[in-house]
Amino acid sequence: MIRRSPTSELPSRHTVVVSDVESMFWKLSWDIIQFDDLQRNQPDLIEPLAYAAINVCIAASSLRDWAVSAFVSKTRESGRKVTEAEVVKHIHAHVLQQAMCEAIANTAKHSRFNEGQWVGGSVRVEFDEPSEDDPGGLILRHIHEDGAYSGIALNAFMNLESNWWGVLQNLGFAFPRTPPEWRQRQLRAIFGRA
Repeated sequence: MIRRSPTSELPSRHTVVVSDVESMFWKLSWDIIQFDDLQRNQPDLIEPLAYAAINVCIAASSLRDWAVSAFVSKTRESGRKVTEAEVVKHIHAHVLQQAMCEAIANTAKHSRFNEGQWVGGSVRVEFDEPSEDDPGGLILRHIHEDGAYSGIALNAFMNLESNWWGVLQNLGFAFPRTPPEWRQRQLRAIFGRA
C-alpha cells in the first residue's frame, strides 16, 4: 500500500462539504437524525438500524480526530503547549459516549474487534413488546462491562450530540447560532415557521 503524506489541499476536495470541525459536527448530527428516523419508522429492520448506529459512531470518531487536530494546531500556534493525548482525555471526560463510539467505529473500520476504552462493552438488538405508550419493535442497546444497560442507543446518541456541542464550545470552537439550512428545513417541517 502506498501512503502519501498530507497536502495543503482542502478536505472538501474529498468530502464535498465537510471541511472543518463545525461541518463534521453537523455530519454527526445528520447521522443521529437518520438513526432516529430508522428507530422510529422502521423498527422491524435490524440491518438499517445497525448500519445507522455504526455511521453515528464513525462520525463521532471522526469528529474527535478533527477537533483534536484543530485544537492542538490552534493552541500551538498561540505559543502554548498541549498534547493530543490531553485533548483526547478532555473529550472522553466530557463526552461520556465517545469511548463507546470509538470502540464500535474502530471495530467496523478495521474488521476486527477493538474495545479500546470501552472495556467489556457490547451492543445488543432486542425486541420490545408493544405497549400503550410504545409501538414496540427492535431496539439497539449498549451494555457496559458490568452488564448494566446504558439505555437505548437513541438516547445515548442524543446525549452524544449534546455533549459534543458542549465540549466544542468549551474548547473554543464558536459555532454560528443557527444550524445549517438542511437542519432548519427539518425543524420548520416539524414545528412550522417561527
